[in-house]
Amino acid sequence: MKSKCFLIPLALLVFSIGSTQITESLKENKSSSTAKFKNYTEPNSQYNRPNIIYILVDDLGYGDLGVFWQNQLKRDRKMATPMLDKMALEGAIMTHHYTGAPVCAPARASLLEGLTQGHSSVRDNQFDKESANRLTLAAMLSQAGYHTMHVGKAGIAGKRNSLASELESSSDLKAHPLKRGFKQFFGYLFHNQGHIHYPLNGSTRKEAYFTEGYTPILEHTELTYTTDVFTAKSKQWIIDHKQNQPEQPFFLYLAYDVPHSAYQVPTQAYPSGWGLEGGVQWTGKDSPTPWVNTAKGVADSFIHPDYEKKSWDLVEKKFATMIRRLDNAVEDLIQLLKDLNIDDNTIIVFSSDNGPTNAGHDAQYFQSYANLTGVKRDLWEGGTKMPTIVRYPGIIPAESQVSFPSGHWDWMATFAELAKVPIPAYTDGVSLMPALKSEMSEQVGTGFVYQEYFQGGQTPNYADFELAKRNRRRGQMQVIRLGDYKGVRYDIQNHSTPFEIYNVVSDPGEKNNLASSMPELHQKMKDKVLQVRKVDTTASRPYDVELIPASRDTENKLYSKGLIRRLYSGTSDWVPNFEYLTPLNTSISKGITTELLDLSLRFGLSYTGYIDIPKDGEYTFYLKSTSICHVMIHDIHLLDNDFNYSDNEISETLNLKKGKHPIRIFYQQNRPGRTEINLQFSGPDIQKTKIPESFLLH
Repeated sequence: MKSKCFLIPLALLVFSIGSTQITESLKENKSSSTAKFKNYTEPNSQYNRPNIIYILVDDLGYGDLGVFWQNQLKRDRKMATPMLDKMALEGAIMTHHYTGAPVCAPARASLLEGLTQGHSSVRDNQFDKESANRLTLAAMLSQAGYHTMHVGKAGIAGKRNSLASELESSSDLKAHPLKRGFKQFFGYLFHNQGHIHYPLNGSTRKEAYFTEGYTPILEHTELTYTTDVFTAKSKQWIIDHKQNQPEQPFFLYLAYDVPHSAYQVPTQAYPSGWGLEGGVQWTGKDSPTPWVNTAKGVADSFIHPDYEKKSWDLVEKKFATMIRRLDNAVEDLIQLLKDLNIDDNTIIVFSSDNGPTNAGHDAQYFQSYANLTGVKRDLWEGGTKMPTIVRYPGIIPAESQVSFPSGHWDWMATFAELAKVPIPAYTDGVSLMPALKSEMSEQVGTGFVYQEYFQGGQTPNYADFELAKRNRRRGQMQVIRLGDYKGVRYDIQNHSTPFEIYNVVSDPGEKNNLASSMPELHQKMKDKVLQVRKVDTTASRPYDVELIPASRDTENKLYSKGLIRRLYSGTSDWVPNFEYLTPLNTSISKGITTELLDLSLRFGLSYTGYIDIPKDGEYTFYLKSTSICHVMIHDIHLLDNDFNYSDNEISETLNLKKGKHPIRIFYQQNRPGRTEINLQFSGPDIQKTKIPESFLLH
């Protein structure tokens, strides 16, 4: 795996360093055959800006699908998912793909923001917290020219109000999907609405009702089963888009609310035929079967024939039927793509938000956690490793398996590559396309998987789990995975709480704790977890006050003064992650001056290196820039003056240990004019000032 490691400088950064060289390089580029600056894209990209469908289901465990676990079971109590198994045969299964968090809301935020829980704006159990107004997956693709649609469960749009005020206007929700990059929305806005699969016009105890755009739907939903209506709406939206805008690629985020409880099943068997002419069909409000063609018969009555005569508990029959319904729905969608002749230019990702639940249903019944330990709300593998399938005919090899460690936060970078736009600097992810195409020599990575979460419960007392983990108190939990090794700690009291270390490739059940035999790795994990996250005062941690350690690999090495500066040509709506791009030139900048530089051309700059912190303590960094800019220390997104760009000064504070800390500055200028990045700091015995040149190294 190639490790992504940019370093960069901090300080009062204002461009004049090598200004003649920069100007001449830009002029030379402008006079080339391209004639003018373009976005950072490869003109001969192998991808034809595919349609993108991301299917996220709710509470589906790693062991709930046939291809991941059920097909291996030699017993009567097992489920079948033939259509999802078929999808896997036609594409790739991801065997080490993780959720951002082991529960609904933060998991969805990590996906849509492209950030781990070290940086996401929704953490812990912050259900219906409004997600931050920043670049999202949908906003990125919308700006890239995609038509964007969110169908299903939201849950991070903002807090519920009284039903009367909700029905008056959902446009008051600050993080409504239509305000986070989606052009259209149909589904449940609020977290607990997704706990009911027949909304009954808002009359249930969860006050569940569908919303289309900003408009509530309060008529004729007595028999509308959510899986069916979400699938039918998605199909109709794709059909309409293909008819009206056939040349425009689309992004569909289809967030089902099952198999989360309540354990409710459809009114009838899945309609035959699939696709354009068969399967579930959108009908509209005034149809004899309102909204969807299965809205007739008796609610919560159909058990799949494969399970109807089993001697199982009724709740388990329902659970298996709910998953089989998802299985049918995915095949229905795929057949539609074939019928519309867009199958070969559509990538589909299927995944879950967290591990299996043990509420109202016994996760042991079907071994929904597979051969792993843990369930929903655990940071053991069973709570966080997701059953993920990716299908992209002609690009992703059939019957392939991807073992590269990755997470939901990687899809922003992956979809940026597919959409032919720069991968944003403000994401914790990398593009997974090389791994998905079985081209691992080209795969870059951050080198880690990171998770943090708090919950006051316990790991269930399941016989399949290692004895020491049964009834384990959760409390504050944290995970860092480095290569094959996962460090995990539960009930953290302070930063001295030790990690347990497991080789989760050879020991997926996390039964053999290697920590005592790996002291160097243990220390590396303790350092790393402080270098990849930013404190969030709404989700405090016992290690928030710790000093962030300097890079240990810089010890006893000689460094030169100055920072590595790279110049890039092009424009971008956001600050790019320049690691993926080829610079026009690379040079050493001896320092950062306050002299201004006027340029009439568009360009990007990255500065990488180290800042040598003189003593332990609290340091505040201040940024003011004339265009969009992003600053990082280690893997911490320190200062972001990008999506919500302001010409006012912004600042953030970090607790830093003495020593050399990697730093990166990314700057993008899209308009001619004055160029200034004014980056300063203050700290112990240091008044707010320009960072001395002697502090900046490479």
